[in-house]
Formats: sequence, structure tokens, C-alpha cells
Amino acid sequence: MTPTLYCVDVESTGVDLKNDRLIQLAFLKVQGEKIEAFNDLCYTDIEMNDTVIAVHNITNAMLEDKYWPYETDAFIELEKGNKPSNYFIAHGNELDVAMLEHEELFLKMQKIDTDKCARLLLKEANSYKLGDLITGYKLTSKAEAIAKKIGLEDIDAHDALSDALWHYVLFELLLEKAGGDIDALVTLTVEPMMLEKITFGKYKGKSFEEISEKSPLDLVWMYANMAADWPDLEYTLTHWLKQKEFFWNKAQQERKEAELLRF
Repeated sequence: MTPTLYCVDVESTGVDLKNDRLIQLAFLKVQGEKIEAFNDLCYTDIEMNDTVIAVHNITNAMLEDKYWPYETDAFIELEKGNKPSNYFIAHGNELDVAMLEHEELFLKMQKIDTDKCARLLLKEANSYKLGDLITGYKLTSKAEAIAKKIGLEDIDAHDALSDALWHYVLFELLLEKAGGDIDALVTLTVEPMMLEKITFGKYKGKSFEEISEKSPLDLVWMYANMAADWPDLEYTLTHWLKQKEFFWNKAQQERKEAELLRF
């Protein structure tokens, strides 16, 4: 039996994985040559600020007459397909998974993160932002052809259905790079990845190796305060901190102290 692909994107009230909530669920359901689009706005009782609204252009007023997420057609359809034989495909799927779990949808599907797979299979890319990958690898015309097929008139970044469509065409490129082995992409998604550069804070753009040499105490702080819920960061920091026993021991001790403070 041919597995079903669910190329998913969500919009939410923000990016706080614990406190923000789902406001839009969109996905392409792909079964062989058949492609169906699902796209619903969802009601929330969380008031969004102007900064968040500017990102996805979904206002509080637009949600007032909508159903709760679990009542929407898109959510119900995704629940039906939530089986181990199917695949959940997203670009950086942490937010998508968290928002669905808030609505009691815990994924049984195999997960493919096109962001992580792209970093491992498209080493020559200048940027791993979704839109940049689509243009950089000349996937725009393919995306437009599929958009026409599903009745999507315009493809816009930060529109959930447009992004879900981009996830699909990027997935097909990655599948080709993986020799047609979809389970290889699942494996790449779940295995820890060594990060090369820091993508946040005052050291953004610097390599972990450089900071290990110049400011190892900052890596200690990252390990103690940021890495527990970020497997790739944990894997990378562990590698570099273990180069010097003093800093590795200090990192472990500071994490224990940070965990005690949280509780």
C-alpha cells in the first residue's frame, strides 16, 4: 500500500512552544499522483500582538467566527491519517508538532524535517530558509504547477498553504538526493546533527569551534540553559565541551543547578 504524505505548515499566536496556540493548519495530502489541499483558520482565545500579526497577516478579528482547531476539517483529516505508515513533512517541524500536541494530536506518523535534511544533503546551499531553497534550486515553476492543480492562485511566504506546498517540492528534491529512499530522510531527521554555526544571540554567524577556543564558558551556559530541549545543539555542545574536561564537568554541574532552579 502506498503511504500518504502530509506536507504540513501551521501558523500560531507566537513561537512560544509551551504557551502559544494554533490559528491555522494547512497541508497537502499526497497519495501517489493525487494531491489534495486542506487549509483552515482556527479560533483561539489568545490575543495576538501586532508583531505576530505582521508575520502571518492573520488578525484577531479574522478568527472570531472560526472553529476550535480540533473541530476544523483540516485537523480531522490529519487525525485520520495519523498512522505509522504515513509521513509528516515540515520545514523545521518543532513548532508544528508542539502546536498539534496542544490540541491532543500526538503524531504516530514518521517525521521528515526538510530543514534538517537540506542542511545535510544540500551542503552547497547559501541559505536554508525555505524561500531561498525554493529559488536557489529552481523549484518555483514546479511549485506553481502544483499550485494551479490545487487551485492556489498566489504563493506567498508565511502563508501556511503556500509553505506546505514548498515543503512538498523541497521534499521531492531531497528524496532524489537520498536516492529515492524516504526512510533515509526519516533517519536523517531523528539522528543528531553537528551544527557548524551559531544561529542566535551575540555570536550569531560564528562557528562553535571558534567560540570553543575563545569563549568556552559561553558554551557552558548554552549547555546548561538551552540545549536540553534541542537535540542537535546538545550533540554539538557535548562534542566541543568534551575537548576540555574542566569545561565539560562545569557544564554538567551548571545544568543540574539550572534544573533545580526550574523546579
